[in-house]
Amino acid sequence: MFPRIFSSWVAITVLAVILSLFASSVPAADYNPGDLIEVFFLNKWTPAVVIETDKRGNVLAEYEFVGPKREVFKPEAVRAAYESGAILRGRLWTDPSGKFKTKAALLSVNDDDSITIRKQDMTELKMPLANLSEADKAFVKKLKKEAGLKVMAGPEPPPLEDFGGGAFGSYAVPFNAADPNQRVVLSPDPLPSYLKMRQGGVAFGLDADGDKLGAVLPLGGPDCWILAAIENESPWEKSLPTRILWVSLTKQKVEKKQLLPAGEAVLDYHPPSRRLLTFASLRAEGEHHWNGKPVLTLWETSPTEEKVKPIVRWNADSGEGVFHEPWARIIDGNTVLQRYKKQEYIAWDVSAKGIKYRIAQESFFAPLAVLSPGRRYLFLPEDNGVRVMEATTGNLLLGLPTKNGASGVAVSDDGRKAAVLEDFNLVVWDLTDPQAEPERYEAQAIGTPFRADLSFVGDQRIMSDGGWAGGNVLFSTKTKIALWNYRYDHSAVHEDKGRRMREIVDKHLVYAATVQSGSQRGLAVGAVKLPGPRVDEIEAVTTYESPLIIKPGTQVSLSVATGQYDAQVRRALEAKIQKNGWVLTDNAKVTITATMGQSETQTITYGSGGFFGRSQNSETVSVTPFYSSLVIKVGDVVAWQGGTSTGAPPVIWLREGQTAQGEVNKWQSPQPGFFDMVDVPAEIIDPAKRNGLGTTEVTNRGLIVK
Repeated sequence: MFPRIFSSWVAITVLAVILSLFASSVPAADYNPGDLIEVFFLNKWTPAVVIETDKRGNVLAEYEFVGPKREVFKPEAVRAAYESGAILRGRLWTDPSGKFKTKAALLSVNDDDSITIRKQDMTELKMPLANLSEADKAFVKKLKKEAGLKVMAGPEPPPLEDFGGGAFGSYAVPFNAADPNQRVVLSPDPLPSYLKMRQGGVAFGLDADGDKLGAVLPLGGPDCWILAAIENESPWEKSLPTRILWVSLTKQKVEKKQLLPAGEAVLDYHPPSRRLLTFASLRAEGEHHWNGKPVLTLWETSPTEEKVKPIVRWNADSGEGVFHEPWARIIDGNTVLQRYKKQEYIAWDVSAKGIKYRIAQESFFAPLAVLSPGRRYLFLPEDNGVRVMEATTGNLLLGLPTKNGASGVAVSDDGRKAAVLEDFNLVVWDLTDPQAEPERYEAQAIGTPFRADLSFVGDQRIMSDGGWAGGNVLFSTKTKIALWNYRYDHSAVHEDKGRRMREIVDKHLVYAATVQSGSQRGLAVGAVKLPGPRVDEIEAVTTYESPLIIKPGTQVSLSVATGQYDAQVRRALEAKIQKNGWVLTDNAKVTITATMGQSETQTITYGSGGFFGRSQNSETVSVTPFYSSLVIKVGDVVAWQGGTSTGAPPVIWLREGQTAQGEVNKWQSPQPGFFDMVDVPAEIIDPAKRNGLGTTEVTNRGLIVK
């Protein structure tokens, strides 16, 4: 998919270039005794005071290092206070007439044809290049060419505003207000006509070490655009600006590169309004990013623009810091939906500079919200089902109830279907027919009680990356089985390296990868058509029964080792065998084994509650958990298993005269009732085929069937 040779590579020894520029601009004997300076000591700049200088420009300075210390520093290891953090030491800047001159350090070369300088009196000034002499213009041009992004800065963000934070805005109607028996017709909200993808990839070189992809957004259009965001934040030196690359799969090249300020993380782009959404964590210099204050910013841009235009920037701080990955989407150019807290969303009204509505998500694991392809409807997975709302208003439209909560949801490209993962079952709803019963499928391969990301691939296939298999699993509602497994090789960039690194749209998987040619390393983005080679032809000759290793009529043998509960457990399991239509016999290839026992003894210490979380007293108890286990094997291979175990409660409450050991002992007893309650499926898939009938590797060369 991706070419092996890159069109261009930037190989600049930036530090050497800047240091040489520094050295050329350091005058001799520029300091006087008593001046405040900084010296380069132990690989960092340290505050110091000038004691004396010599004719060569060497400086005897006093600084703190386990007490006062004096040392002689060469000119390039000394800088004035006003040069602190600058990319270029103090030099004379001259206007076009040559009459006005000022000595100042260069802080940045800006994206709007200006520079920012700091004068000796510590005042900072933004100066258009047009106001500089021809010699200074040439100097800045040379600096940009030789030092590249190290001296560049993106556009100034808009001033930070407060839209009201979490103090205002009414909560949207909760799920329970929706009557599941009063479903309504939803008008389809399909994928926009412009959002069409094609197969292909484009590779590009790195601007600097530490460059990484922060987001890869499929946008479509005649050029089949992919918007790629390149980030480079350094804890040791100046971070590089975030770069926006407009990648055309049609033309197979990067058409445009635009700059954003350093630290801006791209979250979303809305083609109709040409608005780009970014997240940043504002923090004081040297402050840990956990202490940063989250802000959102809207920009305006397109692939035809030379520069990104700032629109509005606002405080989006929930008080939780930035512990969870930022998530926000542009609904209509004026409404931004943000995951404000783990279980709360806020819809911001950008023009009114306030909050449209808030949503309290009624879910312990809090799977991410999903928008319909046209961004008209909001689907929120919760413990009671999926709440469906108008995305711009928060108005509740309907609820899709579930038996075991909702781990994830997907909406088909035509906007007519919603697939909901309920634990280990997949339920598909027809949103346009309130009378239609949902289709239900057992889906062990993609199931999870936690959270999963689902995507439709056509009308009868659903991709999941949240199951137990790892990678992605393609489930077919036609054959009712996990059809195929997709594994990412070492070149594919994992999603934990950014925010939106893999996305399925228009039956294409859009993703990022690393590429290498000799000693040169780069990045690439592209799209591959799903499902890829061989999948269709194998599905055509596959039935639901094909991968089943156990089904009604299968002969099974039963082994019970539960001590005094043998008779009780055997009766329970024989009833399940009869219910499933299996045939109980001796010496069968399929064996069912039930065991009970006790695990090794553990010790746990409980602390009594003190002020501010401090424990005043503690008691250590011993726990020997009881376990119950049920394992079904085909030969030596485990086909299915289940079990339970006792343990110690996380919190106990003691009354006078009670002990922690005594209370914990109440929780320790055999669990023979597990074998009555456990749900054993009548049909079990061959473990070798549980995650699909084949495997495809996703690589920087495209899809490769193993």
